Amino acid sequence: MQTSISSPILRSQSANTMHSVPSINSLVEEPTRRTLKVNDEPLCIPLNERAILFSKLVGSNNRVSMPSYDRSAVTAGILHVGVGNFHRSHQATYMDDLFHLDFANNKQWGIVGGGIMSFDADKRSLLKSQDWLQTLVEQDGETEKARVIGSMIDFVPVDPDGARLLDAMTNPNIKIVSLTVTEGGYFLNNGKFDAQHPLIQHDIAHPDQPPKTVFGMMIKALRLRRHSGHSPFTVLSCDNIPHNGAVCKSVLLGLASAIDSGFAQWMEENVACPNSMVDRITPATTNEQRQHVREKLGCGDAAPIFCEPFRQWVLEDNFPQGRPNLELLENVSFVSDVSPYEHMKIRILNGGHASLCYPSALLGIRYVHEAMEHPTIAAFLDALERNEIIPTVGPVPGTCLQDYWHLIAKRFSNPSINDTITRV
Repeated sequence: MQTSISSPILRSQSANTMHSVPSINSLVEEPTRRTLKVNDEPLCIPLNERAILFSKLVGSNNRVSMPSYDRSAVTAGILHVGVGNFHRSHQATYMDDLFHLDFANNKQWGIVGGGIMSFDADKRSLLKSQDWLQTLVEQDGETEKARVIGSMIDFVPVDPDGARLLDAMTNPNIKIVSLTVTEGGYFLNNGKFDAQHPLIQHDIAHPDQPPKTVFGMMIKALRLRRHSGHSPFTVLSCDNIPHNGAVCKSVLLGLASAIDSGFAQWMEENVACPNSMVDRITPATTNEQRQHVREKLGCGDAAPIFCEPFRQWVLEDNFPQGRPNLELLENVSFVSDVSPYEHMKIRILNGGHASLCYPSALLGIRYVHEAMEHPTIAAFLDALERNEIIPTVGPVPGTCLQDYWHLIAKRFSNPSINDTITRV
């Protein structure tokens, strides 16, 4: 496999452009009194310590591209809850691309991580040890592109009562609270808000106590922002569920209505939850991949991300408090209606995954790319897609559905991702 330095795919510059790699000495020589800032408050990592963490992560190798923008000038505008592999390979990577392309107009959109679970605290501790820098490796079976993304600038400390997360959400400089909490994190029962869930019941019965759910936390933060005269943040779901923004708002309104119907009415009129369609195959990181990053790339990253090269993001353009200029990037679209793109992806990609996983499991096949190499399964899936699935998908602006299926088949066949049948 050929290894190369990765570059962001940008509309206004060549995909072969390489980021410059700042030297350790240049970081050390900067005044150590300067620190990164989140919402005008200094972070806990001075520049001299950042240099040490930088050195620990990438050493002196130049096989991995590094952020070439001034991370000390980035301030937080996005608070993201659920800092898993998918968020880091998708939203965080897009923001890293945007900082390279148009830093002056977007540096106020740095990402701060957040969470309320015990594993969020573990993730924070790990990422803090490397100054929130994270190694991303794209593989397609023939080539490998590695880069370090720097769009995350902090991670809110995870405390038992969530007080610090609440403080971060109430800060008026946070314009977007985004989520990647998986479908199970939306408290749904048969697709509807489940008001009887024990955690939801706690937040309903004890509105003055620390919330147990991220939705209760957002409602409390929105109440405080309204009381202080600050505009509400936009809630952006980045989860792979149909109509994710509408689902997110239904949960927020369902919970708020049970607490304060008047405030729920205000939320319905004032809080935006745009729909979005997200796509990038990003499996869980394995020990073998961590070893690969150490030995082949020379990176001391304990939490690297491995993913396919392809990514796509289609968003409803409904951000009343502003948003990053993501439309400058390839494979990002702002549209009035996300539904056609959702239907295409759910039926052709997700439907394809579902259709191949059952026969693959029965045949003892472990990985998706192995299923695509099986002559019977591959032929079955191709016929199913072309003859049964694609005819049920309506027109999608600017998209040929047959070409889209060809792209999906190529992605399924990627031998480097090792996406398992059990995950699918």
